[in-house]
Amino acid sequence: MVIREKDVKEFSRILKEEGLKLITDAGHFADFYKGRIMRFEKKVGALPVSVDLFVGTVQARQTDAAYSFEYLWKNSEIRRIVGSGVDDYLEARAADREMLIALKMNSMRMADQRDIIALGKGKIDTGKILNHLKRAPRERILSNIAVIAATLERPESKDSIKGVFGLSDQVYKKIIEKAKREILSIRQGLSERA
Repeated sequence: MVIREKDVKEFSRILKEEGLKLITDAGHFADFYKGRIMRFEKKVGALPVSVDLFVGTVQARQTDAAYSFEYLWKNSEIRRIVGSGVDDYLEARAADREMLIALKMNSMRMADQRDIIALGKGKIDTGKILNHLKRAPRERILSNIAVIAATLERPESKDSIKGVFGLSDQVYKKIIEKAKREILSIRQGLSERA
């Protein structure tokens, strides 16, 4: 979650009231992000549950592309987020589909690749994605696109993608074909930007 600096105390208070403890308050996190990141955790049963607060900005280490709170807010919308139960949902502000795809194209971990494929299932505006990606070095994004393009062609990727999202063979095939078209469109747009 990306928050404003002025909201750190309020978010920290809420998370602590929910039983989470601050375990990290650092200028970087793992190999993927730069900037101030605060991680809160608690155990639910035997499993750890964590909340990461990106303060003011999120910046990918792989590309150095940075997206401020204000930029992300402008490219977000109120969404219904559904949980695992029939009545488990909440409404919250989340980055729009194009912004999420652009953020994930900056890091391109396997989880990001699966998310990009799933996000491409709906209607997307590749022009918006290209606009967001202007903040990142073109060659690095093209390299990341080559990674996901290879994943889309590997037969062994099928089980990983289907399993995470619970897709039938028919739905999987449609999503993969659409993802290939969208990735190609984004690659062409970036190539033309040279």
